[in-house]
Amino acid sequence: MRINDIKIDEEFRTLCPALSDDELNQLRENIVKDGAFHDPITVWKSDEGPILVDGHNRLSIWFSMTMDQRARIAPPEINAIEFTDRGTAHNWIISTQLGRRNLDGKQKAYLVGLWYREEKKNKAQNLKQGKKPSKSPRRQNDASGKTSENIAQQTGQSPRQVERDAAFTEAVDTLVENVGPEVKDEILTGKEISKNKVMEIAQLPAAKQKAEYDRAMGRGEPAGGMNFNPEEWGGMEPAENPVVPADVVTKHHIKEMQAPWREIQKIKIQLKNAIEKLPESPAGPWCSENQMADIMACFNNLFSTINHRKPVEVCGHCGGKKCDKCYQTGALNKDLADTLKEGQAATE
Repeated sequence: MRINDIKIDEEFRTLCPALSDDELNQLRENIVKDGAFHDPITVWKSDEGPILVDGHNRLSIWFSMTMDQRARIAPPEINAIEFTDRGTAHNWIISTQLGRRNLDGKQKAYLVGLWYREEKKNKAQNLKQGKKPSKSPRRQNDASGKTSENIAQQTGQSPRQVERDAAFTEAVDTLVENVGPEVKDEILTGKEISKNKVMEIAQLPAAKQKAEYDRAMGRGEPAGGMNFNPEEWGGMEPAENPVVPADVVTKHHIKEMQAPWREIQKIKIQLKNAIEKLPESPAGPWCSENQMADIMACFNNLFSTINHRKPVEVCGHCGGKKCDKCYQTGALNKDLADTLKEGQAATE
């Protein structure tokens, strides 16, 4: 079997978490320095020809070598495996990655979720066709039973965790479809967004997912609570040289007065992300599920209160000259502005 005959399957390639540029360069330098590929590559002897299932980085490095380097260094050895079908090859790749790589928690969860989904699909197809389930990638005589239980035995997780991983995988793929393919690497390799947040965003209508994802990643306009209206941010554009009496707040000053609230929203996003990531820390959950729910409820109530104290318009009681009604600021917050409007409407 010639190395040039090996085919690259895009789906199989994406199952293997990519190395960073630095990691790939370091691997290349080590191979060139040692003058040898220490690990073989593995292919599936399929009817379509040899398809690479393990060693994508090594093969890429071999093809990127100069003619002089290839003259000194032998190509990586090739191991060939016969799989019964594509699904079995798919799950073998995942099993191999889970057993070898020092994966990030989200990368591992995504792979376990893919494995679960493929096993469920294979089981459904086999039942429909009256066939026996395909052999497990690690155990040749896997006991029949619930898919999550079988995978849990082989990954050292609980069945419930396997099912949660599957839900996370579905959420990632939903965002890839609705937001863009670039989000997959951001989610799986970045620290900005938690698994829980990914699943929360994926539950939103497709049209709202990108804006919420950007906010979670620290981009775009910050969210300001359940009833937040994006048009409120920015307030009024200040006039270059407004002619106004001294010490009187006008609509042109509101935007400047809202600046601290914009900073608070940025801090809110960071704090919420940190709280959501705590159960995924090496120490495990630091509170019970109910206590975590109470913490988040208090968190949301706090920032809802802050949002309703944001200056939104000139005080209608004093015309911006500052009074006790506006707490000597010359501007009304959301609560007071709504109260004033209700009072005015009642007297008209």
